[in-house]
Amino acid sequence: MSVELALIEQMREFETPLVAEAMGAMGCKEPEKYYTGSDIKLLTEISEPMVGAALTLVADTSTPGNKGDANDLWKAYEMIKESKLPVVVVVKAIGSRPKHECMLGDGMAKILKASGSSGLITDGGARDIENINKVGYTVFGCGTVANHVGTNYKISKEPIIISGVSFTTADLIHGDRDGIVIVPEIYHKHIVEVCTRARDVETRVHLFWRRTNKTLAEKRKFVTRMFKEHYEKCRQLFENR
Repeated sequence: MSVELALIEQMREFETPLVAEAMGAMGCKEPEKYYTGSDIKLLTEISEPMVGAALTLVADTSTPGNKGDANDLWKAYEMIKESKLPVVVVVKAIGSRPKHECMLGDGMAKILKASGSSGLITDGGARDIENINKVGYTVFGCGTVANHVGTNYKISKEPIIISGVSFTTADLIHGDRDGIVIVPEIYHKHIVEVCTRARDVETRVHLFWRRTNKTLAEKRKFVTRMFKEHYEKCRQLFENR
């Protein structure tokens, strides 16, 4: 995987909306390609952002009469361990009853975390949430589902679509209570620096907006100037990469 461990470690310092803002500051022209919608929810407790390199799978846990096949799931555990990186497992539900998909419970969460996974994203459901919270594993999905039929997991060789967003193995993923973003490789070199700058600019703007001795016109002028300068500096940094 092309994502560096040092980058993943540093990105845990920032909230997901700030990461999205930083990508915009560097001139991301199609932001709609890189963030999930409100259909994908954080199902577990979280103490810091989920950050990691993606590993994509497809799974059917809902089709009646489905024959279970977990061979690729065990291969995925091995791939996670061998990567020596925090890995975000991304699972596309492909069964015949989408609202009955249950992609993992506490047992699977335990082995995923022990293998080195930092979290899982799915457009299906999950169960045993209370116990998963005790494990300290992060799960995003559509909701909770109490059971499943025979489970069939396959490692995906092609990009998968969840919430209208295309996920590919090795993508850098960042997620917290506000949602999930993918950080394209083109932004990896400068994303930490630009996130740091974005946080500083937002803090200064918010401090100014709190003031009751400033008019709305003054506040609008201030934020316009601050973000204009911020975007210019960040795009110059990005273009000189």
